[in-house]
Amino acid sequence: MTQKMTMAEISKQLGISKMTVSRYFNGGYVSEENRIKIDAIVKENHYIPNKFARSIRSQSNIIGFIAPRIESYTTSLVIKGALAAANESNVRMLFHATGFCHESERQAVSEFNGLNALGTIIIASKHTVIEPFYKDIKNLVFIGKNVSERCCLFYPEQTAITELVSKTMVTLDAQKAAVLGVQYIYDERMLSSRTSVVKQALDQYATELPREFHSLQDSEQAESYQNITLKPQYIYFCATDNIAIRLYRRAKELKLQIGKDIWVVGVGDYEFSDLLVPSLTSVSFNYYEMGYQAVKKLIRRDFSSVEGEFELKTRESSQFI
Repeated sequence: MTQKMTMAEISKQLGISKMTVSRYFNGGYVSEENRIKIDAIVKENHYIPNKFARSIRSQSNIIGFIAPRIESYTTSLVIKGALAAANESNVRMLFHATGFCHESERQAVSEFNGLNALGTIIIASKHTVIEPFYKDIKNLVFIGKNVSERCCLFYPEQTAITELVSKTMVTLDAQKAAVLGVQYIYDERMLSSRTSVVKQALDQYATELPREFHSLQDSEQAESYQNITLKPQYIYFCATDNIAIRLYRRAKELKLQIGKDIWVVGVGDYEFSDLLVPSLTSVSFNYYEMGYQAVKKLIRRDFSSVEGEFELKTRESSQFI
């Protein structure tokens, strides 16, 4: 029976580099000593290299795409844009979801880097931006975060969120809404920069109100919201529309009416955010264009950073109705 193993395992057992093992299987130079070692372990374990991996190593029309998760709404739009650009340019894309595991992200970058790929697109997590591992790796494009001396396609969060907070506070004040406090709810696994931007905006535009911050371990899990006690006459700024939408359910459970008893604001402007009752105030970024441009940049070998655009969507959930 064929023994299941990988080049990485062969490398580890023999104490030689993965690149040496890769050259062995792809006809490259390997010293006679190492060739004998690899020959022996291959025969002993009846090792059969992955034909798909070997076939794509000789290609240069591959782009790797790494994300913490690929099922999120915003990530799906980035992927659609990336696939559109890849199809136009006859480029193949390989996807990897890390599940918010930073070690998985680094491993995927290493593997894509070893496939003779055009480059790798990474939707940045809060760990990505401080990772020294990427310092000497070329052909990387980061989405969602502006990292010094790297190619980044990033959203104008500072301007967008400041305007979102400012407009919400001014609108409710003009409507004589009895606002008693503000709370910001976010997923602790996600980028921390958005949280700091919201804090700065609240410090500027809600100085006389108590400000609270609530982190969720996993914003995708319904049980994470059971610990949130919604307070009447509070404004709830949410790091994503997904979190905001969950609060609609929580408000219903607590018999609180959005637009009258509490106010809810999101970020991302999902396709159905304006269909909620009341419709959700949010800020829209062009996620599709980010994915599209990331692929085009790798193809053109253009590694300059670009700031995207945004559009404020003021709707019923941030008004006194």
